[in-house]
Amino acid sequence: MNDEILFLISEGLYELPEITGISRTVRPGDRVLELGAGLGIISAFAARAAGPTGKVRSYEANPVLIQDTRAFLASNMIDSVDLVNAILVAEEDPHPRHLHLAGSFAESSLLGAEGRNPQGTVEVPAASLFAVLADFRPDVLICDIEGAEVELLPALPPSSLRAAVVELHPDRLTPTQIQSIHDGMSAQGLHRQEPSPGGTVEIYSRSSRP
Repeated sequence: MNDEILFLISEGLYELPEITGISRTVRPGDRVLELGAGLGIISAFAARAAGPTGKVRSYEANPVLIQDTRAFLASNMIDSVDLVNAILVAEEDPHPRHLHLAGSFAESSLLGAEGRNPQGTVEVPAASLFAVLADFRPDVLICDIEGAEVELLPALPPSSLRAAVVELHPDRLTPTQIQSIHDGMSAQGLHRQEPSPGGTVEIYSRSSRP
């Protein structure tokens, strides 16, 4: 972690826009697909919102985090999260990818770690986004993957998604790339909702009320 993350956690502000997005989109019984589990905090909030009849499947690329994230979920009695050490890619037959590790886990990315205290790379298993959507049939997508959303979201196939909570990364992506994400979501019938939950997080929904 870095000092900013530790401060936000101590003040109860860590990932607050995503938590707000969850409160506005996830319903009891929902199936939630999370890309970028991180510490597991958002996974836990999603699991609580989906309730005992819901299910969360979370993908985390960084293998260093997996053991601690599972321990965090267990310590909070969260047993409805299926945590997978892999990344999703917009390919039918994916090959492993390299994750660029940064000094803070939150800044590690498939896009590189330049200027973020790079710590080398690690090979990560990859799974097909298309296969996961067809198999898991999520109602809500949560996505925070440090800029790699530009590869996935414009390529989304027609799916069961009712809503999505997405953290965009303008520090890594160009305005044109971010617009391609908005356009790709709109092509799925998922439109940006107002008000925004804050920061660089957007809610996309099939209706005016997620």
